[in-house]
Amino acid sequence: MEERRKKNTGNPSWRERINFNTKVAVFLVLFSILFYVLIPYQIEKPKLFMGRALMGMKPTLFPRLTMIGLLGLSIWYFLHSFKLEEKNLFGELDRKSLTRIGVTFAIMVAYALLLEPLGFVFSSALTGGVLTFYLGNRNIFILFVVIIIIPLVIFFIFTRALHVSLPEGLLEYLLFRD
Repeated sequence: MEERRKKNTGNPSWRERINFNTKVAVFLVLFSILFYVLIPYQIEKPKLFMGRALMGMKPTLFPRLTMIGLLGLSIWYFLHSFKLEEKNLFGELDRKSLTRIGVTFAIMVAYALLLEPLGFVFSSALTGGVLTFYLGNRNIFILFVVIIIIPLVIFFIFTRALHVSLPEGLLEYLLFRD
């Protein structure tokens, strides 16, 4: 059997075609399925007013749509990963690159922790500004767009047009104080 495989070098077995991309795709498929199932347990139920929900959509809609999209893309990635002949370059990263990855991860963890107390707009502005500056952008216009315009536009689209509640934090205090 080994001889037959060696003779037929034009068609490697499926085990020989498994690469880094295939493993990442399998991880993403499992991740999306797991989080699709866990989403209802992680999102707070909407408040009821006189027996009716204050929002038009369920709060689980967008996270579930995201996981369905991730699942579809992960399956596509898995099917195409067998054709890819790329080398895993993560092992060749230098110290500076690994530091950037670690700092970016830490900033994103801080964003998740600050989302509730500061609110979506302020925590997104802070995170976007810090990441943009840390990763090398010094253009004032780009910083302005990332820090002010994008978080406000996203906030108003989700809260006003889509009726999805986002943490207001300091924004609620500044806009709605008596």
